Amino acid sequence: MTYSSIAQRLRKVLWLAWPIAALVWGSWLGTVAAGDGLHDGLGNVVGADHLAFYSAARTVRDGQPEKMYDYRFMPAYQNEILGGGWESLEAFRNPPFYALLYTPTARWPFPLSMWLWGAIGMAGLALGIILLRASRPRLTFLWALTFYPVLAAVMFGQNTLLSFAIFAGVFRALDDHKPFLAGLIAGLLWYKPQLLVGLFVWWGLMPRTHFRCWLGMSVTALSLAAVSWLVLPSASWAFVDTLRENMAYNSFAQWNVHTPRAFFAQLLPHAPQLAAGLAAFFALGAIGIAAWLVWRTGGPLRVMFPAAVFLSLWSSPHTLIYEWALLLAAGIVLWERFPEKRNAWLPLFTLAWLALLVSSLLAQFQTEGFAANSRLMDLRVSDGFPFVFQLSVPVLAVVGCLAARELGQTLDPASPSVGIIGSETPENPAAATSRT
Repeated sequence: MTYSSIAQRLRKVLWLAWPIAALVWGSWLGTVAAGDGLHDGLGNVVGADHLAFYSAARTVRDGQPEKMYDYRFMPAYQNEILGGGWESLEAFRNPPFYALLYTPTARWPFPLSMWLWGAIGMAGLALGIILLRASRPRLTFLWALTFYPVLAAVMFGQNTLLSFAIFAGVFRALDDHKPFLAGLIAGLLWYKPQLLVGLFVWWGLMPRTHFRCWLGMSVTALSLAAVSWLVLPSASWAFVDTLRENMAYNSFAQWNVHTPRAFFAQLLPHAPQLAAGLAAFFALGAIGIAAWLVWRTGGPLRVMFPAAVFLSLWSSPHTLIYEWALLLAAGIVLWERFPEKRNAWLPLFTLAWLALLVSSLLAQFQTEGFAANSRLMDLRVSDGFPFVFQLSVPVLAVVGCLAARELGQTLDPASPSVGIIGSETPENPAAATSRT
């Protein structure tokens, strides 16, 4: 069966994405509406992850910014913020400068701050789609809402859609032949440095082409560091003191993590060294594929930007479900800049869409679903299944490899345009997308 025949069949059923998305969004919004504003109908804090940023900003406003990294102090502090009933910790692990971004809304009640930043995230999604030069931005935005990681970013109160806008800004600057500006924009991702991995690899593989990107990124990094140390010196020292602990942090729900590291850790819980070795092998394999793409195609923007986005998500040790919303940036570029390959992209995008829709739920079921009946399986009540198979990771591996193969067949490395930053003409995207 060919991509063309599969795509032809898929186009007949694509409409199903809309009722599925409406059901998922409606279920969440209905649960929120059944709550009291702070909690949903099940008693969970709405947008709880936002509490990490909100409480860090509150420590700045309260004149004790060094406390934002005191993880013995923060649970009680967050409980006070929420008015009681909070027995957990949403830890702030970003650099201190990032907390300053949330100080204007830290004076507001938590729900109001969370919803405002959710709206800012949606605006970031819309802006990113425009920056990526989607030919039909409104329809692209609506399709983006059917992608479960986008809902997860809003539902969890996370900042992924801001990162999406930054990645899109990097693409737009490179597409406009402004590598220094692209580096300046990319440097904003220092608030979550693991997202820079893909750009590091891409630009590191082509250092002469992208040295101005490195320069711009360094300028932003130094500027943000200066802001942290000048405005929040005590918090900056606390960040340095807790850096090793933060880098090793792994105490979140593994069923919601979609990386090779989490995949093998859950699949081989009693062989941690083997799991770590396999995870490293697959992460390095992705870097090898990126190097092959540079060698095979010369490394043009429309090839390497999607590869860099995927690589950042794949190689980061802590890519949770909501962070895969960044995959939209790669998908939009592939769809717009390689229209002749849309019959290939459609099945691959559908596979990724489905895997990320159901994988967290299936992994959670394996982790927790049989806990009540675990005695029948001779397991401790907290153990669930003896191992967890995170469906998304092998599916995404297949999708990534097949997409790389398609990209490797698109360009002749002898072409004079190959390897030039922003080689597609930004003033005429339609002409750029027609190149092969």
